[in-house]
Amino acid sequence: MVVRIGGAALMLWGVLACGAPASAADTAAADFKSGQAAYTAGDYAQAARVWRSLADRGDAQAQYAMGLLAKRGLGVPRDAAVAADWWRKAAQQGQTAAQFNLGVLYENGDGVRKSYDEAFKWYRLAAERGDPDAQFNLGLLYAAGRGTRRDLAAATDWYRKAAEQGDAAAQYTLGLAYAAGMGVKEDRAAATTWLKKAAAQGYQPARDALAKLTPETRGSQP
Repeated sequence: MVVRIGGAALMLWGVLACGAPASAADTAAADFKSGQAAYTAGDYAQAARVWRSLADRGDAQAQYAMGLLAKRGLGVPRDAAVAADWWRKAAQQGQTAAQFNLGVLYENGDGVRKSYDEAFKWYRLAAERGDPDAQFNLGLLYAAGRGTRRDLAAATDWYRKAAEQGDAAAQYTLGLAYAAGMGVKEDRAAATTWLKKAAAQGYQPARDALAKLTPETRGSQP
């Protein structure tokens, strides 16, 4: 699950649905799953004990999971700075969700010193690995010129990557870009197409924008 917060988001559950990576040793995989079982049962202290042992040995999934526990105060003291430390360890090993979450912390100044440069860096790494939320947030940074020079064309390119993966907020934002000709050539048909995709997912801002763009659709939207 991803919770979007003011244009940034934290990926809170992704790793827990995956189990240990296929390349991990059988014992590490079994240990990770035992921690996952404890987490699912609500025994966060036990999950923390199991995952901490793995995380200390360099397991990126366990490091991500420890960051999750620290960020939410489950089984360990709530501490965004500790979460950032764990996610940084995992991110440096290429763990996509950790890269994304670390970008969120830097964008918001949560547990770390606020830095759009660092947010851009970590979003970019996750975005290049195909994460749609990172792609969307990276587009927002390009559009605002935060952590990088302002580049509306690059922003819309990243919105499109996320939109094509079904991200409703990206579909909506891409639709607005086409409607206003920001970073792309103004194209009312393309704007309508993307807004309709977002509206079909129940994204209310897209429904509102679509009604204004094409008043004749009012009352007939999904």
